Amino acid sequence: MKKVLAFCILAAVPLLAGDGALTDSERTFLLEQLQKSKTYFLDSISGVTEAQWKFKPTPTAWSVAECAEHIILSEDFLFKTSQGILKTPAVARLESSNSEQDHKLVAMIGDRSHKATAPEPITPSGKFATPADAAAAFTEKRDRNIAYAKTTTDELRVHTVKGPLGTMDAYQFLLLMASHTGRHTDQIKEVQANADYPKATTAAR
Repeated sequence: MKKVLAFCILAAVPLLAGDGALTDSERTFLLEQLQKSKTYFLDSISGVTEAQWKFKPTPTAWSVAECAEHIILSEDFLFKTSQGILKTPAVARLESSNSEQDHKLVAMIGDRSHKATAPEPITPSGKFATPADAAAAFTEKRDRNIAYAKTTTDELRVHTVKGPLGTMDAYQFLLLMASHTGRHTDQIKEVQANADYPKATTAAR
């Protein structure tokens, strides 16, 4: 009898830690965020001239080139973080792993009234000489991540870690990746709205 009870308890553990695969609505929301932020970013650097690419509103502010590089470096950094979370033991799905919290996370990341300092691995250092170079590098990474989001059966919602917004699951780090792109594209737009931002030449247009 004790052996049967022990077996039943062990058998129940995976059920408690299961239910981690994406629902159709979760997958759709993630793909929407990935595609929307991809388009927004690529449009923001399309047609940017060399002078515009390098322009800095202040000596300590980032240029369009630096914002773009930070976005690109973060793409791999955050995706690898999400994949690393999958190596942690599965847990029961968190109460915060729900659609309402996912939407709040996207909104919070996009709120540029809260500033943050980039960690060293994703601090820009002049890796992309032109907007075309940046666009190509970003597109390759983002398209790969979109392909993953379309097909993955990984249990993204039952592997968690302490993140910038409290305990987060692996899925939410993918949402963070998409929202982070939008956040720093907004930063690019702020640079471009500066009164001293170089004007495009007729030839460039």
